[in-house]
Amino acid sequence: MKKVPAIFIMILLVLPLASVHDVQAREVPYVYTPTIPATALAAIALYKTHDYSYVLEADTWLMRLKTPDGAWAYRYGMAPQAKYTALALMALMRGESIARGLFNRTIHAGVYWLLYKQRDDGSFGDYTDTALAVIALKEYKDFKYSWIPVDKAINNGLYYLQTHQPKTTMDKIFGYMAFGDLEKLEDVEATGVNALYKAFAISYLTGKNVQISSNLDDPASLALLLYATGDKKYESELVKSVHFGFWGTLKYQPPDLLETAQLPGFSDLKPVACPYMLKVKPKFEWEAVVLAKYYLECNRTVDLSNFQLEKLKPWMVAEIARINHLLGRPYEREVNYLLKNESGNHWGNFFDTTYILWVLSSLNVSMNYTPTLNWLKSNLSDRYPNYYYTYALRVFHRFNYTKAFNETLTIIKKRQNPDGAWGYTAGSPDNVKSTAGVLMALLATGLSNTTTYEQGYRFLRKFFYADIPEPTVNGTTVTLENATFYLIKNETLYGNTTGRICTTGLDGYVTVYPTKHPLIVITTAVTGFKTTNIWKKPLPELTSTGTAGRVSGVYFGYIVAVVVLLAVFGFVALSRKSSKNRKSWKK
Repeated sequence: MKKVPAIFIMILLVLPLASVHDVQAREVPYVYTPTIPATALAAIALYKTHDYSYVLEADTWLMRLKTPDGAWAYRYGMAPQAKYTALALMALMRGESIARGLFNRTIHAGVYWLLYKQRDDGSFGDYTDTALAVIALKEYKDFKYSWIPVDKAINNGLYYLQTHQPKTTMDKIFGYMAFGDLEKLEDVEATGVNALYKAFAISYLTGKNVQISSNLDDPASLALLLYATGDKKYESELVKSVHFGFWGTLKYQPPDLLETAQLPGFSDLKPVACPYMLKVKPKFEWEAVVLAKYYLECNRTVDLSNFQLEKLKPWMVAEIARINHLLGRPYEREVNYLLKNESGNHWGNFFDTTYILWVLSSLNVSMNYTPTLNWLKSNLSDRYPNYYYTYALRVFHRFNYTKAFNETLTIIKKRQNPDGAWGYTAGSPDNVKSTAGVLMALLATGLSNTTTYEQGYRFLRKFFYADIPEPTVNGTTVTLENATFYLIKNETLYGNTTGRICTTGLDGYVTVYPTKHPLIVITTAVTGFKTTNIWKKPLPELTSTGTAGRVSGVYFGYIVAVVVLLAVFGFVALSRKSSKNRKSWKK
């Protein structure tokens, strides 16, 4: 039994295939959310490069992520749109060639939704929605297992595109792609991600590789680059960005992850957050100050020198001093500014004063702290946001203001929600940053062994992590409780079962765990995945560089586009190449 090569990345940890009889669970960060365009484009690109295991994983997620009426949104829970439904259908039709019968019903439901969505004027939404819907329906028309009439919908969609002007570069790209008009497509001026979509469209119509490069490294861009160029480096990068079988984005903001990563037991969130954090560009000086500590966590040096201090909030000036101290840079300018601008033994409000006092005392600045501490003590109340108390607790603890410390701690305890979290303020919904901040304060003041801390800690573990078990493998028997296995044999869905399978004679199998509300989809090759011809029309042979040709006119362009498309994907079927082996389970 061959086990699959895949980089099932989440935080670059490996989850090895179990070789013992006891199923072990691995608690791993589950902080990504599938996005339809990234997952669908990845499946389309990896199908072209014969990475069939990944295609099955992505398509299984797409099958699970459709809305109740059979369509797709940008991500699950949002309103469905024709453009995302079209991309999902294109990906699923390719998956159907690897596991005939697994995605068939889902494909037909999506086509029905598109037909229902089409308006009287022929549109499916905006111009790009309409163009992509036409492209997907053209593919469906030549899909071997299609039975829903779509000619009228295609013609009406093309009529809409002919009688309306594209407004954006994306409109032009997909519009000409829908018409099969290669000449006009090549004349489109496109930069950034639009250039990648243009290259994708040209490669789609011609079957040729396109010479293009880009610094964009999000999953959708990598998929477009891989499809257009066929370059293995993009294949490698795309595979590295897969999460539990899908491609997507972070569920949470990088600063929230980095705040939590400072707590013991959460350090594995840092490598997840940093690649996203380093893409964030501050627009203003105050924003650069707020984000500086997160950049430092991700090993990026920041320069906060020469900022106009009078335009910043007082606590931000203290933060510049703290950051400069951490970097071994002078911070006297900021400290002197703060000392000169103290008024009435405080700096404007409770939080600014608390944070400044915490920073100045951490830097061992010589001053009389007592008047300011007394001001804080006299202004302590239960009407502030929760983050106010996180530094008040530290300051009162540092200066042995026991009564004020206990009063602050009482407020914090009362504000803890039943599930262990804290919101932004009293009674507000759970907030990750607030919860992590309170726990850091409790940790800093020696209260990590308390029930309050333990309940908050359990909340964050449950919030960010999932238990992903390893299967039990005994010869040709694979067992995983609460999992569904889709069995693939001779490029066809052989059946599905739960809990246990025998792998003898299979191309491979897809594991969905758990059966309801899946956390993970993993595909395992046994004898190797292959493809069958799912297209109706004869498949001309391709040269090593594909076929090319200029097109003109709506219908002639359509015919050429379809024939070339069939050739590209039919060659895969005729060659019947086995997919690469992949490791099946990763941590």
